[in-house]
Amino acid sequence: AGGGGGGGGFVGGDDEDDFEAMLEMMKDRRDEDAGEEEAEDDGEEHEGCGAWCKSPAVGEEAAIEAAAAAGASTKGGKKKTPPPAAVAAAAAARKSADKAAAKWQDGKRHRKLFAEAWLAFLRTPFPADIYRKVLMKLHSGVIPHMPNPLLLSDFCTSSIDRGGIDGMLALNGIFILMTQHSLEYPLFYNRLYQLLDSSAFHVNNRKGFFELLDIFLRSPALPAYMAAAFVKRLSSLSLGAPPAGAMVCVAFVHNLLRRHPSCSVLVHREPKAGVNMLMSTDPFVVNESDPAKCRALESSLWEMETLKSHYFPQVSKFVQVLDKDLSDRIKTQELPIGDVCAASYASLMSEELGARVKTAPLTVHARGGLTGLFASPLMNECFGGCFEWK
Repeated sequence: AGGGGGGGGFVGGDDEDDFEAMLEMMKDRRDEDAGEEEAEDDGEEHEGCGAWCKSPAVGEEAAIEAAAAAGASTKGGKKKTPPPAAVAAAAAARKSADKAAAKWQDGKRHRKLFAEAWLAFLRTPFPADIYRKVLMKLHSGVIPHMPNPLLLSDFCTSSIDRGGIDGMLALNGIFILMTQHSLEYPLFYNRLYQLLDSSAFHVNNRKGFFELLDIFLRSPALPAYMAAAFVKRLSSLSLGAPPAGAMVCVAFVHNLLRRHPSCSVLVHREPKAGVNMLMSTDPFVVNESDPAKCRALESSLWEMETLKSHYFPQVSKFVQVLDKDLSDRIKTQELPIGDVCAASYASLMSEELGARVKTAPLTVHARGGLTGLFASPLMNECFGGCFEWK
């Protein structure tokens, strides 16, 4: 390789190799610096994601540094001094916190406190509207969350004496305790029978009352005398109930007779030799509060026959449908109580007025036209010559 004495030379082979090696070293150094920066960033992010309760306490870092300095100064065969008490206590607390669950995760403790709060609340007197709201939420918002729901049985049994919809809601709470929590309450259907009176047709939440009654009477294991007692009770109440209430009673009678075929003796009783099947009086005891002593199975459903002559036409039509359904059980099904309970005077009247009438009733059809509304010998005798009929 020669070289002139000017300013424009060229790079030889060895210098070119050195230049490439230097570029590679710079590239490697740049990659190492970038890797260290990423590692530092990852470490900071990981530390930031840690739980706040696992970070060193206030003053703990200083205690750790002091302990490290004391340990470094005692090297060379000397005995190491134990760490400060603050460091040891913080480490022990952190270890126990890792093992034990947090208090807000302790469901058993929460359920216990929930039960204590509700029992303390139920011991205090509160107004009637709050009382009803408590009874409405008891079966869904309180009983499922208590460790021992049977503690509410005393409150429910004492609430039955309030009667009406409050008593029915209290029976609903007892029904949940009986079916889901093994509560024994033999007088359940006796209290239900006592709650069923004429005032049930005039309460504000009449639909909820009868829907709960339908739930309680839906069991197929109900004895025949008990089912017959409720059938007769509803039948006797239908005679003095408003039209909407009478239709509810007919629907209950229909469903109970379908669920309990043993009660068919109330509709049709087979004749026996030497026994008069006609009854001069009804053996059913209306004022008896015990369904086992009311003698319902000895009676008959003469009330349904009476309702065929009801002044409201829809009630009489409903009873006729009952006769048809009982004669053909296969093609029929139970009536929805909720839909029947939603009826009222306004809905029944609007339905009746909106119905199409094919023929209008007239008093007299004669060739010469109407001769009079009261053209009879009795009218002539009573009114004499006040009216002159053409």
